Amino acid sequence: MKERRQQILAGVLVAMLLYFGGESVWETQVRSRLNEQESRLAEMAEKLEKRTKLFRKTKKLKPKIQEWERQALPEDSETARSLYRHWLLTLIRDARLQNSRVDARSPRSRRGYRVLSVSASARGSLQQIVDALFAFENADLLHKIVSIRLVPRGSGGQFELSMEIEAIMMPGVKRDHLAPGRIQRTVSADRRAYDVIARDNIFGIAVDHRDPMQMTRLTGVTSRNGVLLAWITEEISDQVHRLPEGAEFDTAALRGRIVHIDQDRVTIETGGRRIQMAIGESFAQARIVPEAAGGG
Repeated sequence: MKERRQQILAGVLVAMLLYFGGESVWETQVRSRLNEQESRLAEMAEKLEKRTKLFRKTKKLKPKIQEWERQALPEDSETARSLYRHWLLTLIRDARLQNSRVDARSPRSRRGYRVLSVSASARGSLQQIVDALFAFENADLLHKIVSIRLVPRGSGGQFELSMEIEAIMMPGVKRDHLAPGRIQRTVSADRRAYDVIARDNIFGIAVDHRDPMQMTRLTGVTSRNGVLLAWITEEISDQVHRLPEGAEFDTAALRGRIVHIDQDRVTIETGGRRIQMAIGESFAQARIVPEAAGGG
């Protein structure tokens, strides 16, 4: 009887051990694996949601990417530099700015595209500078002005303009010309809305509103010791420059170099081109001439 009781107690003890031990195994192994699977499923669901959102976003971006490719410079460095430099010089000259200079540096790589850094400088009135900036801002290109500097030049209403510009080059874009359309980026699409900038004396200086291009002229050609001298007179300031061939000059109207002097006319190099003027003519009356025709 005693042995029978001991056997029953032993059986109950084993059953209890199996029950509590099994629960421990369930907690430590089975449930932990289930938790791990649940965590994995949640992670996969999160990734799927992110990829779905990315797919939808990419699908929506496709028209925008196509627009950027239309506005971007070509991927070839030399082509991009040449096309953008020519376009910017044309814009500056169309605004009748003088002493134009544009330098395009080697592009820098960014994530998925490259940036062409460009320095540009010119001289002109506030009206002409506003014309140039208005045309720049509303050109349908991926570019922007990073910094701009305006410095008054004497009292003739002329200013030195310096700009640092960035333009975007995109992979896969190929073109051999640059003729951007117009897009409205300025607050007003009407250029006349910005005339107030040119009218206001923002620098607080006494400004002579006469055009230095009209008031700077070739007043004579003389000879000294067999060397021809061109007389360039700034009528606003009454300054006279007597210059031989090869001499550089810097007037309120423009700066340049005397390329060739004849008895009655002179050829000047300025802003990457050559102009010619006869005695009595102003810089505003000068004619653009082919380099070969200018002599020197």
